Amino acid sequence: MRILLSQAYAFSQQGKRDYQEDARWPDIDLPSLSQRFFIVCDGVGGSDHGEVASTTVCRAFARKMPALTADSRFDNSDFSRVLDYAYDQLDKVGRSTEGDMATTLTFVCFHAQGCLMAHIGDSRIYQIRTDQGIIYRSDDHSLVNNMVHHGLITPEQAENHPQRNVITRCMEPVGTNQNRSQATVVRTTDVRPGDYFLLCSDGVLEHLTDDALTEIMANPKDTDERKMERVRAVSRDSSDNNTAILIRVQAVEQDSDSDVPEQTSHSEDHAKTVRFSRERSTSSEIESFQRQEKTGILGKLKRIFSADS
Repeated sequence: MRILLSQAYAFSQQGKRDYQEDARWPDIDLPSLSQRFFIVCDGVGGSDHGEVASTTVCRAFARKMPALTADSRFDNSDFSRVLDYAYDQLDKVGRSTEGDMATTLTFVCFHAQGCLMAHIGDSRIYQIRTDQGIIYRSDDHSLVNNMVHHGLITPEQAENHPQRNVITRCMEPVGTNQNRSQATVVRTTDVRPGDYFLLCSDGVLEHLTDDALTEIMANPKDTDERKMERVRAVSRDSSDNNTAILIRVQAVEQDSDSDVPEQTSHSEDHAKTVRFSRERSTSSEIESFQRQEKTGILGKLKRIFSADS
């Protein structure tokens, strides 16, 4: 299949933060029409150099990603190699920088076998079909999200939970015997003309609900540029940095000789994502956080306290 993309739109705003810790690739509001992959990273606020981590990861992906066209293939093993390289660069920077650093990651790549999406942390990826609404939303690697899945709290309680901004996975430099956080990778060939893909840091979501996002994308009177401007306007007064990239699929050409079905449901492959990682269950992540809470080791967890604390 060949996925042709319309002009993408992006923004990156500081919000009410004292400095910018978000990073994106391409780092421009109007990416090239030839761009096939997109990244948004959010530096972890509890670390000393979140802005260094987010920028390092974006630049590492930009250097290591192969040159892609609509006819190029990009699979899990390709993503794994690029992610390993980004971790290697984080390790290198970490050895020469005092203090800790960490970042989230969202990554979307359009290729000849569909779309590959990957994330670590609580920055978000959406796939929106205007006549159906949200057909994919990445599942945050966060404490409250794990608690919801584990039946410990309700989704409604999670919205205002005091630890709602604590994440359970992030990209950070690690020691020789430490495991690198694993990405959740989703591959789909269920891509149709008119589909929107949105990558965003969690600052965008402070004032933007799923319903509001769906309404914005479904408005037939607005151009893509206007839709992105509406998202920007909603996010402008966020207490956090807010960054987003919006991509619309212009056309999908099916190859009759392709060995990939025309449409498949979204699927996840954890085992092949990062070879230096270990999958942790929901309960173990919660138990790990509780142990860290008792010992006070929370510096590498994201924004435990409110933005003004």
